[in-house]
Amino acid sequence: MVATDRLAVHSVPGSRVSLRRGSGRLRLHRGFSLVELMVGLVLVAVLMGIGVPMFRSFILEQRLRATSSDLRVALTIARSEAIKRNRGVEVKPQVGGWDKGWTIESPTVGEPNILNNLVRGEMAITTIPADADLQFTPDGRVANTIDFEIDVGPEPGGTVGCLQMQLDGRITSTKGACPNG
Repeated sequence: MVATDRLAVHSVPGSRVSLRRGSGRLRLHRGFSLVELMVGLVLVAVLMGIGVPMFRSFILEQRLRATSSDLRVALTIARSEAIKRNRGVEVKPQVGGWDKGWTIESPTVGEPNILNNLVRGEMAITTIPADADLQFTPDGRVANTIDFEIDVGPEPGGTVGCLQMQLDGRITSTKGACPNG
């Protein structure tokens, strides 16, 4: 503590404090200079320019993983229900296509559907062959192979994944477009 002209000044390490006499009063000045403020703004702009595109890509990848996982779980449930009930179980798209969601219909008349899944968000799910439904037989197999191509990017071909349904009922997934498409 330094006494100056009957004024006690406490110095704080790292802070810039200046005392000035003007028109008979003492004024305390604290803050950033214009140069320091501009450097800080430039750093924030650079970090935002790098971070925002990477974050957007991360969100699209997670949306692709979530949709692929939901569809894989639904197909696995349908297969296990077909084996458990010893009856055929069908997976159908919602009204408007696979990109709106899917339904696992109960093989017993009068029972509610086993699963109704709605997809939220902008994406395209196409099947190869086009507009195919999926029927599991009582032994867990399917009548024909089917590929689900999932595109969650804002423009076609943005972030794409492929789920392939094998004849024996196994599901494989790959990143990128389906090879049979």
